[in-house]
Amino acid sequence: MDSEETDSVSDSQPPLSGEPNKLSQFIENMGLHFEEYGVPRIGGRILGLLLLANRPVSSEEISDVLEASRSSVSTNLRALLMTRLAERVSLPGERSDYYVFADEAWEAILEIRQERIESLREIAENGLRGLHDAHPARSRLQGITTWADMLDKAYQGIIHEWQSRKEEPA
Repeated sequence: MDSEETDSVSDSQPPLSGEPNKLSQFIENMGLHFEEYGVPRIGGRILGLLLLANRPVSSEEISDVLEASRSSVSTNLRALLMTRLAERVSLPGERSDYYVFADEAWEAILEIRQERIESLREIAENGLRGLHDAHPARSRLQGITTWADMLDKAYQGIIHEWQSRKEEPA
């Protein structure tokens, strides 16, 4: 396949359409938002781009649009794939891999949060094992476990409701 054929997807239409300043601001805001959750800013910016993209986007296009190094884009795409926030897709006749915002990303985000809450619960439970029954910190640590239980049930309900809504016909 010659280079004209491999470039057909990227040459046929730009990955973004709309008002450039507003799109850029959205992408930057996504970078800042996800940075608060421990995702590198470029990872959040990639997610912002994938959310706005009107078609699957190659890593080279991501690098060009975001003005980021290809190695940084590649590293962050691997992390986003592992956390199920992005998906790799192939297109007929194309040698390159392309990326899209994952259909299951919102569930994955909640599951990541649940894992962090579960980790906090385990820390509290371990702390409780080291305290005698009358220790003043005992009620605070038990409060963490009660809070974690409530959040776990709430997140399970949210995930279930979200999946039900996705299954409803449009």
